[in-house]
Amino acid sequence: MPGLARRATRPLAVLLAAAFLAGCVPALMGGAVVGTAAVATDRRTTGIQLEDKAIESRIRNTMSENFGDKVQVTPSSYNRNVLLVGTVPDQATSSRVARLTAAVENVAEVNNQLTVGSPNTLSAAANDTLISNQVRAAFLGTSGLASNAFVVTTHRNVVYLQGRVTPAEGDTGARVAAGLKGVGKVVKVFEYISEEQAQRTPSGVVGSDGDGKANAAPAAQAGSTVSPVGTSGGVQVIPIPKAP
Repeated sequence: MPGLARRATRPLAVLLAAAFLAGCVPALMGGAVVGTAAVATDRRTTGIQLEDKAIESRIRNTMSENFGDKVQVTPSSYNRNVLLVGTVPDQATSSRVARLTAAVENVAEVNNQLTVGSPNTLSAAANDTLISNQVRAAFLGTSGLASNAFVVTTHRNVVYLQGRVTPAEGDTGARVAAGLKGVGKVVKVFEYISEEQAQRTPSGVVGSDGDGKANAAPAAQAGSTVSPVGTSGGVQVIPIPKAP
């Protein structure tokens, strides 16, 4: 019965492969790579993770309804704080995209990092995919780094890092990413938590402070020009709002 056993296991292998691809391969949209994180060890609650995915879907629908294929916009929502990367034809469109995003249900803040210029090519998008995968692999190979606390998005060789991390974790992640071949710059878009918070949440889900908010930098307003609060070794830091 060896042949029968092989035929019986083939559908299972196909299903396992499909599950792997669905859970581990990043989505490619608008020339940027949207990072994913394992639900079980993500430092957001499961409810917030689901809402972030819903926010991204609502933003993509809004972009399609208002611009069609005239823009390449990839939203990455983390704790309802939305990072926008991609390309638009002019600054007026960039500002309008940010305003429309800010009006989407449950969006707390918007970091507009859209590029004005020609659309991304397929080869550039493929290169961004490669870079994001290299960053994730490097995080997995870095001892002591909570790799699933990071969400990685790459656009035109610029790596954007989101997540709820300690300052030390954020610095380590940025340093590791900046040292990889092909990475032009690393932009940190983090919500910072304390070492104590990280240590008392072995499951990876971070609770809130006494005031219900995690530690983070001041907010950048939707549609505004976001100024770095610090740069070092190709790493740019964007101020973000406190977590709800």
